[in-house]
Amino acid sequence: MSMNSIHGHLLHLELAFQQTKRKFKVMIVDDNSVNLAILSRMLYVHFAETVELAAVMTSGVAALERLGKEEFDLILMDIDMPILTGVETTVAIRQNTPEHPILEQNQNIPIIAVTTSDGQAQRELYQQIGMSDCVSKPIVLSKLRSAIEGAAKPTGYMAVG
Repeated sequence: MSMNSIHGHLLHLELAFQQTKRKFKVMIVDDNSVNLAILSRMLYVHFAETVELAAVMTSGVAALERLGKEEFDLILMDIDMPILTGVETTVAIRQNTPEHPILEQNQNIPIIAVTTSDGQAQRELYQQIGMSDCVSKPIVLSKLRSAIEGAAKPTGYMAVG
């Protein structure tokens, strides 16, 4: 077999893999439109091969409503929001109350806190309520990638490239 045919075969296999690889749906929850734009852009630019959709929600209430109707693979959650904080929204997702019914598939979704409130005590609280990880603002791409990859491993929800 020549090098050209091996190279062609490898390209064909890579294309086939890329076409069948499952992309994942991310929900970004933040009351700040600038933060939503930054996170969306980071996902589409740096995770283009794995992100199918980055849905932006401007409140915990909007997030809960959408999680009751549509399945997602990952949530990036701001903590300091009006009406429902990121902590309260996460608790509502995990508890699935009649007030905020969530699709069963979304109840154990990986949730990553994206916040300036990232001290040790806060991180322990986030873990206790069922968040997967915490990424500090301003966001550093390598830390976001690490958190997403870490959230993907235990559940098998997604493959992060």
